[in-house]
Amino acid sequence: MDHMLGARIRAVTVAFLSGCLALTTAVFAPPAQGSAGGAGDTPPRTEEVDWMNRTYDITCDDEVDEPVPVTMSNGTGSVTGDAIGPERHWEVRIQRIVHGTLPRLGTVTAVLFRCEPQPSNYFTEELRVYRTRGGAEIGRTPTFDVPSFSPEFRPETLEIQDDRLSADLAFYGDRDPHGRPSILRRVTWTWDGRQFVKRSETDLARTDLGREEVTVDGIGPVRIGMSAQEVEKVTGAPLTLVGDASHCTDGTLAGTPDGLSMMFMQNSLVAVTVESPATVSTASGMGVGTTRDELFDTYGTEISTERTHDGSERLVFAPTAPRFEGRVIVFDLTDGQVERFSAGTRDATTVGSCS
Repeated sequence: MDHMLGARIRAVTVAFLSGCLALTTAVFAPPAQGSAGGAGDTPPRTEEVDWMNRTYDITCDDEVDEPVPVTMSNGTGSVTGDAIGPERHWEVRIQRIVHGTLPRLGTVTAVLFRCEPQPSNYFTEELRVYRTRGGAEIGRTPTFDVPSFSPEFRPETLEIQDDRLSADLAFYGDRDPHGRPSILRRVTWTWDGRQFVKRSETDLARTDLGREEVTVDGIGPVRIGMSAQEVEKVTGAPLTLVGDASHCTDGTLAGTPDGLSMMFMQNSLVAVTVESPATVSTASGMGVGTTRDELFDTYGTEISTERTHDGSERLVFAPTAPRFEGRVIVFDLTDGQVERFSAGTRDATTVGSCS
């Protein structure tokens, strides 16, 4: 009996030790070469790419034939040397970085560069795409074949969506002066297996603000509080901005009447201003040339009188409804008639522009 019990104990012990050995082998043995691994396997670790602080090879949109290295620090860098020509240098900055997935490529990162070749009075832009894991370059979008100035990216619109890389760009018309492109288009690119190719170039639907009405909320689809990019999107027209975009900027929209302008504070629309020769009017029909009496007849107790620093008369329409709180229309008068008016926030409308 003791002999049989001892045999059973030895058999259990051997089975237990064999199980432990098998488990140890399964845990620590490397997978067979070429195997795909199980669904729960952890992917191999790859060093994370610091996109704002690394060296890129770029041409500044074919300013040179062969790409030259530019080392970026916090998204900015510069280039000098024989590779770009004597007595020249580039100032380069990253305008936007987006991540996404594209067919046949997987997870990618697109980087939009802005280059200012010096000495010059122009800039170029270049869009390149990289492997998100590891940062290896895949390719760049092709240069635009246009008869005049190259189109200008709207960086905030760059995205990877619906299996495509896409962005809005402002294109120059035949008579557009430098710095004032008038055509806003949506452009898309795809990967054809060897390179990025343009798939579409579509004009955005245009809104004629010359036919819209001004209210304390803005004009037509343009609303107080919108960013410059949102204004371009809802109107389908490029904005030309003058001033410090991080503080105060004046903007004019391509295709709108002369005399219609917009004021942005920290990239937020704060005022829309109308002056001659624009004929745009308010929702109540008030505009340039309207008389003092007509304003009082129209707005009644919601309008008040002020004096400007030079003694001119100013009438302020401030609707009493709670939803309009803080927004007004200010009418500046000369000889009893409206010379110009601004709609928007109280502080901005009394100034009307950043200049």
